[in-house]
Amino acid sequence: MSHHDEHGPRVLKHPLISRLFHWGLILGFLPAAITGFAIWLQPFSENVQNLIMQIHIIGASILTISCILYTIFGFDRVIAFTRRIFSWDDRDIAWMLIGGGYPQKMLLGKKIPVPPMGKMNSGQKQMGIMMLFGGIILIVTGWALYAFLPVAPKAAMYWFDMVHLVIGIFLGLCVFAHIFLGIYNWGEFLCMFGDGTQSIEEAKHHNPVWVENEIEPVKGGQTNLPGQHQAG
Repeated sequence: MSHHDEHGPRVLKHPLISRLFHWGLILGFLPAAITGFAIWLQPFSENVQNLIMQIHIIGASILTISCILYTIFGFDRVIAFTRRIFSWDDRDIAWMLIGGGYPQKMLLGKKIPVPPMGKMNSGQKQMGIMMLFGGIILIVTGWALYAFLPVAPKAAMYWFDMVHLVIGIFLGLCVFAHIFLGIYNWGEFLCMFGDGTQSIEEAKHHNPVWVENEIEPVKGGQTNLPGQHQAG
């Protein structure tokens, strides 16, 4: 947790390993998704399509390595993430029914009451569940197609290809929407791709349940998560 006098106390929301993993997703999943659409639609010449396929494989490699390293070195974060995305209550249902207030705010310019959230809102939980299962399926089917296409039964590879395509299209569209909303919530975007900290006031606004129940003050009037320690 860091503290900046000009902005008041700040809370460490995303530790370094989680931020590095998100960079791995940006550098891996995004190129794989964009090239995946091009592989599906095939709008270019054969030479260009071959280049696109190579980029697709490189992106998939970065994504796979990022997931493996995060699981090994950030296993505690993986467990915490899994617990959060599967922790739902009445507030989550109410949040989903109004879309977190985003349609009203973005389309109508109206702010409506939104149920208080923990560290993740219900939309982020839903996205997390889709990325967890969808990502595993994409990685498994993708590498199976890469490694076994010439030798595996054609029927099996056909269904692997179809599953890879459908889930890839769905997750690709979801990720683009996720990026849009992330940029729309600029403070959260800077938190994830910056130093991982967020002003306590902003955290109280977006994640009041998390602030109330999970963060605690540490030396110097700073704020931190239970079990986390300052560097040095």
